[in-house]
Parts: sequence; C-alpha cells; structure tokens
Amino acid sequence: MTKTRISAGVLVVALLGSLSGCGGGGDDEAGSPTAFSVQPTTATVTSTSSTACSAGYVGEFFVYGGVAPYRLNNTVPDAMVLDRTTVSDRGGSFQVSFTGICVSPALIVIVDKLDNQIVLTLNNNKGSGT
Repeated sequence: MTKTRISAGVLVVALLGSLSGCGGGGDDEAGSPTAFSVQPTTATVTSTSSTACSAGYVGEFFVYGGVAPYRLNNTVPDAMVLDRTTVSDRGGSFQVSFTGICVSPALIVIVDKLDNQIVLTLNNNKGSGT
C-alpha cells in the first residue's frame, strides 16, 4: 500500500482551476464589488417663473455596479423624456429632459439584468419669480 502526499500548493492550484472553470472567477452574474447606483441620485430644476415649470435638458446620469444591461423605466413619460430605454454597460449614461410639466417627484426606476432596482428622483418645480 502506497501513501500519497499532496502539498498545500498543489491543492490550492487545483481548487482555483476548478473554480475558474465553472465561472467562479468573475462577478458579472454573481454581483459586483461596486454597489448598484446612479450618479447623481437626484436632480431638481426650479423655474424662474411662478406660473410655469421649466422645459428642456436636465442632465446626464451614470449607472454603476449591478449587472448590465440596465432597463430604464420612466414613471412619468408626459413630464420627462429619456434619450434611451436601456444602458448597455456599467458606467454608461443616459440623458433626461423635462417637457415643461410640473412634477415632484418624477422617478426613473433602473433595473439591472438580475432584476435589482434603484431609483433616480427628479423634480421640476415652479419658481417664486414672475
């Protein structure tokens, strides 16, 4: 009867090889070391008029973490327009414009490939001017 000794180094190499073979080395499906977020998280536009809200470009927003692609769900399509409905890559962006309808809050729900959700909050308010 022969006894075989396996060194710790060989065992570690074998274990790493088996993990990388089954996808254990990546984080695309398992999550991300970066928290799922949108930057900036909120935006508020206040009109110079006391009788109307602003129309036009609000800003560009970036999606981080989670698992791409990301779906963008505009909860108030009459009040704001998005330049796209999907962001394909981590760190990708989208732009928002207001239509002139007052709304506070207007939400964009961002959903990643694994159905995790985050929310971008936008506000379009009347001002105190004329």
